[in-house]
Amino acid sequence: MGFRFFLKPIFEQKSTMTSPIKIGFLQPYSSLYPYYAEHLLTGFFLGFDRDPFRQNDIQFIPYFTESGSGTKCAEGIKKLIHIDKVDMISGLISYAALPEILPLLESYNKLGFFFDMGENIPHFDYLGDHAFFSSNQLWQSEFALGKWASKQFGSPIGMIMPMYEAGYHLHSSFNQGVSMGSGGNILLKVIDSTKMNPHLVLPAPAIAEMKTGNPSVVHALFSGPSGLQFLNDWHQAGLNKEIPLIVNENMVYDEWLSDVRHLGLELFTASTYDPRNESKENKRFVQKFRAIAGQDTNMYALLGYEGGLVFKELFSFLQKKDFDKVKSLLKTEKVRGPRGERNFYPESGFSIPEIDVLKVKTSNTSIDRLVVESGKGLLYNESIFKDIREATPSGWKNPYMCI
Repeated sequence: MGFRFFLKPIFEQKSTMTSPIKIGFLQPYSSLYPYYAEHLLTGFFLGFDRDPFRQNDIQFIPYFTESGSGTKCAEGIKKLIHIDKVDMISGLISYAALPEILPLLESYNKLGFFFDMGENIPHFDYLGDHAFFSSNQLWQSEFALGKWASKQFGSPIGMIMPMYEAGYHLHSSFNQGVSMGSGGNILLKVIDSTKMNPHLVLPAPAIAEMKTGNPSVVHALFSGPSGLQFLNDWHQAGLNKEIPLIVNENMVYDEWLSDVRHLGLELFTASTYDPRNESKENKRFVQKFRAIAGQDTNMYALLGYEGGLVFKELFSFLQKKDFDKVKSLLKTEKVRGPRGERNFYPESGFSIPEIDVLKVKTSNTSIDRLVVESGKGLLYNESIFKDIREATPSGWKNPYMCI
């Protein structure tokens, strides 16, 4: 996850145009993906069909939002508008920050085009006409996993996660999937971080405790190094291939799973994107990103690329800085990208992603993935979502993996 050299050229490139489009970029800190912004914006320019080093149509101006709270995002928007004179706002945000973001977009009549991993189900008491989203919709893969697992393995279903993961809608989306599948009991274990190090999670005691409940299957929800620690502890406990293991989508990203592939793991997950997809749209994305970045694609690059595709379609209006027209078109505009049809306005109905339930097997030399079923997603405004939101007691403000 190197790629350090993209930050300065993308963010600070000086334009030769008389009036480039200036986009303020809200950028929280992530210890798990420290170069997500470089990847995201490189993907954006490639989707926009521009060379990140040579384009002079758009200038991104970053604002560091620390953990990404609504307060920090609001501070950033005010600074970017008043001092940097940006034309629109973008960045990686949490939906939890929207109550503080949306009034500012309306007050200044600015377009907001944001990115998120989809750790929370969209929930807008009021969405308005100014905010649009390129979302990975992680909650969709969790719902599909729960529905599939309940039918495939029966009950009880074990679930292990750190306190951090418990603050989002991922586990409650999985639970709702179980309920809408074959139902069953959930054996839930939430692991607190150690007092000396809030980022250090010790899964081994929770694994031992979970084993005594004789679960038919265990679902693990982790991110970053804590996910690697869980997989090591699971293997050390002798449970690999003994109890079926389901993990969340990001636990099998190649850049992390490759560190433990020598364990010979066997696990299941659900995914909304396969980088090995042979569609012409995906092959074009993978080739373009690899050519300029010298590395494989990742989810942040994909989110940026999908956003770039739609901005390419709207570029003539962006050039004129006719943002009222851009906002109007973004409500209905759809693009076909590496993972099929995408759109960006929730009230028009987010496109339901194609979800694959995968069996993943690792070895010293490979990570093999086999599609075992096609999962089913949901429209964002399903009535059951109220139950999912109310099942999440903590509710972190920071975007997922921004710790």
